[in-house]
Amino acid sequence: MNKVKKTVRTLVFILMVVILSFACTLELLQIQIVDGEYYLSQTTGTYTAEQTIQAARGQIMTKDGVILNTNKLVYKVIIQKSFIKPDTENDIISKTLKILIKNDEEWIDTIPISKTQPYEFTGSEAECDEVRETLELGVYATADNCINALYEKYDIGKEYDEQMRRYIAGVRYEMLIRDFSYQNKYTMAEDISLQSVIELKEQSFMLGGIDIIEEPIRVYEGGELIPHIAGRIGAISQEEYDEHKNEGYALNDVYGKFGIEWSEEKTLRGDNGIRTITRDSDGTVISDEITKKVSAGNSVKLTIDSKFQNEVQQILANHINWLHYNNDPNRGNLVDAGGCVVLDVKTGAVLAMANYPNYNMSDYYKLINDKKYNDPEVPNPTYNRCIYGLYRPGSAFKTVTATAALMSGVVNENTEIYCGGIYTYYSDYQPGCIMGFTGNINVRNALRYSCNIYFYDVARQMGIEYLASVAGMYGIGTDLGLEIGGALGHMSTPEYFESLGGTWTPGSTIQAAIGQLETTVTPLNLACIALTIANKGTRYVPYLVDSVVSYDGSETISKTEPKVAYEFDADKHIFDVITEGMIMVADDVRWPMSYGEQQLADLPYGVAIKTGTPQVTETTFNSTILGFYPAEHPQIAFGIVLEKGEFSRLMVRNIIESYFYDNYKPVYDEEGKNIILPWGGKETNTAGRPERGTLS
Repeated sequence: MNKVKKTVRTLVFILMVVILSFACTLELLQIQIVDGEYYLSQTTGTYTAEQTIQAARGQIMTKDGVILNTNKLVYKVIIQKSFIKPDTENDIISKTLKILIKNDEEWIDTIPISKTQPYEFTGSEAECDEVRETLELGVYATADNCINALYEKYDIGKEYDEQMRRYIAGVRYEMLIRDFSYQNKYTMAEDISLQSVIELKEQSFMLGGIDIIEEPIRVYEGGELIPHIAGRIGAISQEEYDEHKNEGYALNDVYGKFGIEWSEEKTLRGDNGIRTITRDSDGTVISDEITKKVSAGNSVKLTIDSKFQNEVQQILANHINWLHYNNDPNRGNLVDAGGCVVLDVKTGAVLAMANYPNYNMSDYYKLINDKKYNDPEVPNPTYNRCIYGLYRPGSAFKTVTATAALMSGVVNENTEIYCGGIYTYYSDYQPGCIMGFTGNINVRNALRYSCNIYFYDVARQMGIEYLASVAGMYGIGTDLGLEIGGALGHMSTPEYFESLGGTWTPGSTIQAAIGQLETTVTPLNLACIALTIANKGTRYVPYLVDSVVSYDGSETISKTEPKVAYEFDADKHIFDVITEGMIMVADDVRWPMSYGEQQLADLPYGVAIKTGTPQVTETTFNSTILGFYPAEHPQIAFGIVLEKGEFSRLMVRNIIESYFYDNYKPVYDEEGKNIILPWGGKETNTAGRPERGTLS
């Protein structure tokens, strides 16, 4: 019985083996005969990669069509992983670099380490830390440690001399941080000469993976024309990539770094194309085609007219030069920086934004790497003082305090406050008045004579909370909404003052009322205050983008519409009263060398201004001013700050004559070098001003 069972089991096992063998045979027949061609193609290791084709970035231009930032087609040296054989990268990079060096070409090498021994870090501490982190080294790793880590990581041996090893290491590091892969080509050099193109093409049989393509690069044709506003692009950072990778960005992309290039990144960028490459296991390209066409970005037209901008820039520079030439250290001779903003009263459009010192965009990287600008006492030309510079407004702030006083009802337009030269309300703190004794004075004359005691008293009566709330209505401490950003400014309040380590006292309130203490504004803030008064309580959002147009500017895609930022809930007559006081200030402005001659009162229409001389240190003062013109029917508003300067009011006529009358002509010495007068003199005056009547 047992023998029979064993025989049956053996037969069953044999049958199963036969069945399985037959099944395997059928499967082999299926693989080798039926699906043979498919599996043969798989053994060749075909691989398809998609590469981005860079779209031309939209242009940035002034309102009158002057091109600031545009593109230029150039030859680029690229490395493509799809075409490079394994373990040949260093040799190919070396041979390519030799050609570039021979022809005095530059290539991309941003690792912050010197290119010659002894190796030293050349960047900021944050940049050096980023290198250490990327190479997975400790926080105390030296520049030598980083270079040696690259040698080891990429097997950059001593068959190359030390200089070439360092160059190769720089390229390999750049490829690492730019995510070099089958999908991402790496740009090794841009804008190379035709001679280099020819030599690289001639040796292409030894340079597998190296290719020459024509692609656009960003060029900055604006020079010194609003570089702070137009902005610049640069390689996308890790943080920018992490934030925008879902929008189609790659680690080898560029991104707007500041200015319009940053704020209008989505508008300017365009739509990249796609190149699809298929290769076999030997590296032979089977197909190479464009599977998505490139679409250029739209262009941006600004609100700024180039001629007016250039003249305002020159007005600012000439005034500062004149203060130096005047050589009076007590009257602004130490001035070294400033900013001037001019706005369209009816829309908020920026008509001019001038910074001093200015710079040429072609010098940008040289300037930001210049160590002398690490000293806060040395003005950095690349700093946009108009929107980021925070300054005490001084007496220019009295327009805000006057608004609050009239709105709160603690005074009306006819209420008089006695000024005896010293404010005696407090027994332990009795500040004086810059004008000395003025007697009984109302709000108009308080603005005219800049009487501190008037504003001390109204501030004491209404309190700091109410004054701060009105300052916020004017935009101080809030985001003004300008496309390229800007500092918020600060209003002195107990909370803010104490956060800085100070102690708030009753005397702090009255100092805040005259624009001192820790109240800070930008020149743009000053211009927005003037615009709001000119519009009788309507504050517009300032803006720089007039319109978005097609790449060549032939078609308008969208137009910016003015937007109200805030509307005062107050009697509009309040702003008439303040304007009348500001006109009195302007009518009193005289030529500094001839005190009997008026400078602004004989213009065709009224000028409304309020000046300030805020204290910075015990011995230095700034000069500030805000205002608008014509006072009766306002069209432009302006805000100016001169750091350690004086006589900012003497720039007003020049700005008005430049914008309305095309009349700005400064006077130079016989050699044509030094400014004798930053204005053109009385011969440029227009017809006498008609009777004004009452503002309405």
